[in-house]
Amino acid sequence: MKKKELKKSDIFYLVILILSLMIMISSITIAYFSMVASQEKDDTKIYTGNLIVEFIDGKVINDPTLIPRYEPKSINDTSDVYVNEFSIESKGTLDQYIDIYIDVIDNEFENGSVKYILFNDKEEKISKGSINDVGSIKINEKEYLKSGDNRKYTLMLWLEENGENQDHEKGKKLKINLGVEAIQKEK
Repeated sequence: MKKKELKKSDIFYLVILILSLMIMISSITIAYFSMVASQEKDDTKIYTGNLIVEFIDGKVINDPTLIPRYEPKSINDTSDVYVNEFSIESKGTLDQYIDIYIDVIDNEFENGSVKYILFNDKEEKISKGSINDVGSIKINEKEYLKSGDNRKYTLMLWLEENGENQDHEKGKKLKINLGVEAIQKEK
């Protein structure tokens, strides 16, 4: 058998191929290290938010017994008042802004005769108002909740004493759902 001899043109193409491979490998290496160097520290992290709402006394308020009385003076003034406690906890890595609302499904009481107060875990009144007709009432808006924080709330409902005979309010129905919405704050 005869050995093949390399022609000058074959050697030239082989040198060009080796040089092309070296340039390609060095270009890819430079591009990779440039990309890694230009990334910010937190570019590859994924952030998540998770909101846990625990309705201690239930999410639905259905036919509470309401007897006329004046506004409760504190969170401990619970005589003739319907009390509902719930807590909200922000899990995950994102902070959140929360809205708390009551969704009135059925209300047979006169407009404005049933009142509410929302207390926070420091026993401060953070919201108060009256329940009218049906629909959604925002009772706390855009409260900042950091990741890992837990807040407890107490909602009180009562039939406002108006100084007149309120026997016509006996046996009337009220049905409410409590709800919480969150808007996550991006890092």
